[in-house]
Amino acid sequence: MLRRFLGLMALLASLCTGSGLRAELVSPQSLTEDGTTFQRIGTKTFRWMSILKVYDASLHLGAGESPERVFADIPMRLHLVYHRGFTAAEIVKGGDTLLARNVDAATLTSLRDRLERLNATYRDVKPGDSYTLTYVPGAGTTLRLNGSALITVPGHDFAAAYFRIWLGDKPINDSLRDALLGR
Repeated sequence: MLRRFLGLMALLASLCTGSGLRAELVSPQSLTEDGTTFQRIGTKTFRWMSILKVYDASLHLGAGESPERVFADIPMRLHLVYHRGFTAAEIVKGGDTLLARNVDAATLTSLRDRLERLNATYRDVKPGDSYTLTYVPGAGTTLRLNGSALITVPGHDFAAAYFRIWLGDKPINDSLRDALLGR
């Protein structure tokens, strides 16, 4: 009985700490990526059920841009550092579900081909890995895994829709959205 209890406690401890590994949010005040200078707007650790750390997130916008203009055609960068492992299929399923909550059916239909190309590039992540989405006007949205570019998806319409997963009216988490937008 005691052995079973201690095993359960060890399992819970590993779940709460991301299997003992600690992902550090690297979020400088300003940075340059894809030839664009970005300034940090906000950061926050996203927790599932307010308990389990999922990832650290930071949002950067083009230098001098205001969070009120987040869906305008401006440079933006979202950086996620994972505390937990996820399969690519889990990431895609969650993203698709949240995107459908934040855009209308016609918009979703118009994005389908580009969304499928993006989804096909996602890879499994483990604690400490990071995904970055960087939108630069005229160039598109680049998805990076641990700093390596995987794909660039064209169109401001794509970026404005996809970033709504974290920043829209029905995001993955309201307090995460508000912290990222500096509210």
